[in-house]
Order: sequence, then structure tokens, then C-alpha cells
Amino acid sequence: MTHPTSARLTFERPSEARFCLQGPMRQRLEANLEQWLLVAPQANPAMLEIFRDRDRKPRRDLVPWAGEFAGKYLTSAVLHYRLTRDGRLRVQIDRFVDELIGVQAEDGYLGPFPTSERLTGTESSGRGKLWDLWGHYHCMLGLYLWYKEADYAPAMATCIKAADYICGRLQGGAERVRDAGAEEMNMAIAHIMAILYQETGEERYLKMVREVEADFQVPPSGDYIRTALRGIPYWQTPKPRWESLHAIQAILCLYQITGDEDYRKAFEHIWRSIRATDVHNTGGFTSAEQAVGNPYDPRAIETCCTVAWMVLSVDMLRLSGDPYVADTLELATYNGALGAMAPSGRWWTYDTPMDGVRKASAHHIVFQAREGSPELNCCSVNAPRSLGLISDWAIMHSADGLVVNYYGPGATTIDLPQGPRVQLVQETGYPMDGRIQLYVNPDRPATFSLRLRVPGWSTRTGATLNGDALAPVAGQYLVIAREWRNGDVVTLDLNMALHTWIGEREAEGKVSLYRGPLLLAWDRRFNVMDPDDVPAVDLADLEAKRLAWSGAFPEPWLLLSLPTADGRELVLCDFATAGMSGTPYISWLPCKGD
Repeated sequence: MTHPTSARLTFERPSEARFCLQGPMRQRLEANLEQWLLVAPQANPAMLEIFRDRDRKPRRDLVPWAGEFAGKYLTSAVLHYRLTRDGRLRVQIDRFVDELIGVQAEDGYLGPFPTSERLTGTESSGRGKLWDLWGHYHCMLGLYLWYKEADYAPAMATCIKAADYICGRLQGGAERVRDAGAEEMNMAIAHIMAILYQETGEERYLKMVREVEADFQVPPSGDYIRTALRGIPYWQTPKPRWESLHAIQAILCLYQITGDEDYRKAFEHIWRSIRATDVHNTGGFTSAEQAVGNPYDPRAIETCCTVAWMVLSVDMLRLSGDPYVADTLELATYNGALGAMAPSGRWWTYDTPMDGVRKASAHHIVFQAREGSPELNCCSVNAPRSLGLISDWAIMHSADGLVVNYYGPGATTIDLPQGPRVQLVQETGYPMDGRIQLYVNPDRPATFSLRLRVPGWSTRTGATLNGDALAPVAGQYLVIAREWRNGDVVTLDLNMALHTWIGEREAEGKVSLYRGPLLLAWDRRFNVMDPDDVPAVDLADLEAKRLAWSGAFPEPWLLLSLPTADGRELVLCDFATAGMSGTPYISWLPCKGD
């Protein structure tokens, strides 16, 4: 059953949507499917074997977060399945879920650590607390998502059994969740407990969420709610690491459950403070794995951090219905996320710097590799979730109709609540081209509102409905309420002129250039000069020319020629392709002029 809620959100993901994405995004999805999702468990069998070996001798040498790998992989796979409906992936997930169910202990424990260390133990080296509840969170979330997608009751039963084990250990007794340490990680368990309460109505799960909420306030925990209500920026809170974002997701659930406006205010403040101070030009989040109040900080932008930010942003979009949030998701998807992925699909990065080189996570953070899992690390299993998330925000339900946030060639079929089935077909070259023709094809005439995101960067946007002019406004939804009939077409002409972000602090005297949602970058592969000789962009002359590409793989999505202040030519490519040949790249370009 689904437990009644006291507060409804503005937008929601349509669970029945069927996607057929085309173009470059489809190519990336297929590459990741073929090179990772369909082979990762087989190539890294220790992903599940570590659970079977938890009480065997000699014991395995595990990183504190080893329990997360299976759950992160499963979550990524489920979200990709939503987008592709690939039959091979369905078989893979079915097998993986059954194996994960099979490694659960009889008492409900779903981690890889020995009995003496479960949930609240310390790393065998003595360096610190295990992230065992964190690992449970990710495994339980993956199982829950598969239950919702495939209506597979054993997955839900395993999730509930794990939740009951945790409640039995850490609720109302001598030990609490805060005793597990690693607070920003282990307190994420509150999020899945809140989801399970919403799904089942079981009061003990809500009680656990309330206990963790109280533990938020106990140092050295994050104190997320009280600091937010006092207007303190997230980066100045006690636990501003990226992992805390999953615990913060529980705050939104509490708003849904109770209707208490303080939860909504706290959640919104956290999201907006992060967006204002810690989201980089790539759409990526954190510097050296935490918020620091400086989007120009050149330290590592971990892929897991960007994924967590995107997940939080989906929740913020559901809550607020603010198109600026959808713009933020688009920025992160096309740049921070795709920039972390090798076009071949064979690897993802740990760090996707604004300026630098691309390094595969498997060798950048190779310290996480172990016997039987040479390719496993936190980012390799988690990064694909960033693309699968498109299924959460591309097309959404509003109270009176449908919301289109994602633009790109393809089609989506969706059922209106108590209404017809509608197919939305996009004919477009977006994001390389700004013209989008959206065909609205209900299976019978139907009256509903269609909201089309007009990106904040697109000034002077043109739009028509069946040839009649409309009046879109940048940064708002274009709302069209009418009776729709098969073959109705809305045309958007987005302004694809270059737009800028002028740098400050470490990026003083530099600029980031964008064409539509795509961040542009200098890549040595396409230029004759080396990094220390890149000429300054003339801000008074940003008339770029499209270039064709007939060279070697990987093919850039976009290649532009731009004149510079000293008369030379600068060739820029899309950030997602930059550096993928092992060459250095720069997205903060030297500039002159106003």
C-alpha cells in the first residue's frame, strides 16, 4: 500500500512513461549499456561475493564503503532500464537482484562485514568507522526501485527485512544510528526508511527517521534542518560533504509525510545555497568532495558528488516546479555527467576537472580495486545513474497535464491520469541545434496543459503552435492549455548564440563559453597551440563558426571556430568530448574586453 501524505509535490515522475531517445544521447546510453551495465557483475564477481564471505577466514580487505557497490550498480541499471527497456538488461537485473537477495543473512543483515562489526563497527585497520548503514542504504534503494519498476515482491521483502534488522538493532535501545559514526554517510539510512514508511505505513520506519532527525542535531552530525532554517549556507554547516545530500533527501520525505512547512523551507534553502555557491561551470558539485562556497575552486570534482547533486535536484524539481532547477539538471547532464563518461562507455572518471585531463576512475582511485573486483570503485558503479536520471525529470506530470524538461530527438509515450495516452515526438538536432518541433499525439482528443521549459539562457526565443505565434519567456515554462489533437505541433526556436560566465577568484580574467546547454572547451587535440599559449577570447566578438569533423574517434558533438583578441583562431569543442583522447583541455578561457 501507499501511505497517505499530507503534502503533494508540484511535479512527479510518470511511472508508466516509455522512452525512445535518439541521437547522441542514445549513443551514450547504448555505449554504457554494452560496455558496463551488461558486463560489470560478471567482470567483477566480488561485487556480490564479498557478502557471501563476510564471516569467512581469511577475511577480505575491504574499503569501509564496500557494501555500496552492489546497490549503486543496481540503481544505475534500473534507471537505465526505464529509458531503454532493453531485454538483455532486464535479464541481467533479474539475475543480479536474485543473487543480492540470496546473500542476505537470515536475520536481515545486508552488508559485507563480519558479525562482530555489523552496522556500528570500526574499520579493521582502526582508521575509522565503517560505512555499513550507507551500504545498506544503497542496496535497499536499488531493491526498492526494482520492486517499483518490475513489481517484484521478493525485492521489497528483502528491503523490508533489512529495515527491520536495522530497527531492531538501532531503535529504542542502547545503540542509535549516530553510534555508527561517519555521520554524513550512515545517516542516509533515514531516506530509505522514510520511503518505506510512505510505501507501507509501518510506524517503526517513521520512528527511525525521527530518531535520525534528532541525531542530526548531535555533534559532530550535520544539523541540516536547524542550520537551514537559520539561513546558514550549506558549505558552512558541520557536514558539508556530498554524501550528506542523501540524508537531506529524507527532509523532503518528512515534508511530504507531515506537511510541515519548515521541512520544505529547509530543503529548498539547502538546494538554493548549494546552487549559488558550489556548482561549477560544468554543472558538477563539490571541490575535494565537499561544498566550500567557491565554484571556481580547482580541486577535484568527484563524479559521485555530481550524481548526488543531480539526485537532490530531481527532488527539488518535484517539490518546486521551478524551471531553473531543470536548467541545472540539463547543465549537469550534458557537461559534468557526460564529461565523466568515455564515449566508448568503457570507463567513467573520478574527477572531471574544469581544466585538466580526463583520467579513468579505475586507475585514478585504483586503491579501491580488490581481488575479484578490479574495476569497482565508488564512481564506476554510481556514475551511470546520472544518465538514467533522465527518466526522472525528462517528462513529468503536473496537476493539470504534462511538463517537458528534456529536449532531444526521440519520442515518449505517457498516460495522463484518468485520460488518454499521449505520444510526444521531438524532431530536433538539439543540443547542437536550437529548433525543436514537438508533435503532440493523444490517442483521442483531450484537454490538458502542456508546459515547455524555456531555458534561462535562451533570450529572444521563438515559438509557434500549429504555425500561430506564441510568447515564450526565458527562464519560465511556456504553458499551453487547450484541447490537443493528434498531429498538433509546437515549434521552439531557442537562441543558440554564445553566452558567458565571467570568472572570479581562481578564474579571474577568464570566461566560460556556452552554446545552448553545452559548455565549450579548448582541447589540444583540435588546436596548434599548447595550454600555456591559449590566446584570450575577445568578449566583444563572440561570433563562432561551426566546423565539420572527419577525423578520428571520438567525434566531437560540436566543433566551433572563434576569433581571438590577437587575431588567431581558437577551436572549441563540447566539454563532454574534451580531453577524451588523453589531451589537456581548458574550459576557463583567458579573455579580454567587457
